[in-house]
Amino acid sequence: MTTGPPGSTGTTGTTGGASGPAATAGALRGERVVLRAYVLFRLGGLLQVVIGAVATFPYYQPLWAGVSLCVFVFGESLALIAAGLRLRRVPPRVLVAADAAVMAAVLVVGGGLADRTHGHTWAYFVYPFSLLASIGFGLVLTRLASVLALAALPAAAYAVTAVTQLGEPAWNAAPNSVPYLANAGIAWAVARTLRRTGRELDRATDTAMAKEAELAAERERVRHARLLHDRVLQTLETLAREPWITDPGLHAHVRAEAVWLRGFVRGERPATGNGDLASGLARLAEDMARIGLTVEVHTAQLRSASERAASAALPEEVAEALVEAVREALTNVVKHAGTARAVVRAERAGGAVLVSVLDNGTGFDPATLAPGSGLDGSVRDRVAGVGGRAVIDSAPGAGTYVEMRVPLAPMAAEPRHRL
Repeated sequence: MTTGPPGSTGTTGTTGGASGPAATAGALRGERVVLRAYVLFRLGGLLQVVIGAVATFPYYQPLWAGVSLCVFVFGESLALIAAGLRLRRVPPRVLVAADAAVMAAVLVVGGGLADRTHGHTWAYFVYPFSLLASIGFGLVLTRLASVLALAALPAAAYAVTAVTQLGEPAWNAAPNSVPYLANAGIAWAVARTLRRTGRELDRATDTAMAKEAELAAERERVRHARLLHDRVLQTLETLAREPWITDPGLHAHVRAEAVWLRGFVRGERPATGNGDLASGLARLAEDMARIGLTVEVHTAQLRSASERAASAALPEEVAEALVEAVREALTNVVKHAGTARAVVRAERAGGAVLVSVLDNGTGFDPATLAPGSGLDGSVRDRVAGVGGRAVIDSAPGAGTYVEMRVPLAPMAAEPRHRL
């Protein structure tokens, strides 16, 4: 057996509970309850030593051997208790395995201290102590087979010593060895329940914290939505109603944006056609046309992939993120590129969806791209939010190329042709 930090995985018979830095409150609390039980049962065993020694020490011959055995048992038990209190968890399993061997040896040695004349045996001292101490096997180890294997050591030592040294009949010694296994097994079941309860408490706490975070985010969204409603939405709807915008296309675009913003304020998600990226890009091109940007959309390969298998439809969150990232890239073209045309291409290749935006505008030096700007912030953040990556390539006077690649799960990846 090897030792390891609390909560680590290891070989057979790993210690239970997680009391390291990554452990959560419920697991720690459960582990400390188990530690208290371990200490109390061990102290109860030492009380049995005191009672047995006081009541029968005159019959231990030689006397120094009986006293020495008591001192040794006290020292070993207190060392285990000190190790547990110092670590703030049950002692490491390697110490408990050694404890099983020590108990077996104590039973054998104690058998030689019997006073057969007066009918007193080591059982008045060693037997009740070892029974209580065996409970520690179940409190420390998490695998029942390991618990029973350790408990079998003192059980076998008791049975063999009782028969060979004290002359007890086997039919009496065998039943008396069963409590070692029973005590350890019951302790294992109780400790297992405590630790499981601690983990369940942690999961419940995590769930409650996640719900609280969601509630806080919803409150923030409502606050932002209220600000958008009171300021931006009111302005857009006023512009859409009044004849201040003379260009019909721009007027229609403002009206469409007002409708979209009202839906956003209400908590409605932008529709992309249930994962239909091609349709979402087509609608985006129509929106851009209203403000004077002609967008050439190429999605033939994407559509053919979707027609080959129904499972080829993209996850809705991926399609939505890509459409919004392309919208930001095209808005950047309108604001800064000085061109009225752009090309958008979407395809599936190599288990990923690839979307690119190309314009032949003025371009820029990527080194001057401000962190958090439209291209650096919105585009990259949206793509990264669905596990993808965006690359921006540009040069002064050479236009701008934005490429977005999102890996797909096996079910959403492009299906293979059958031969």
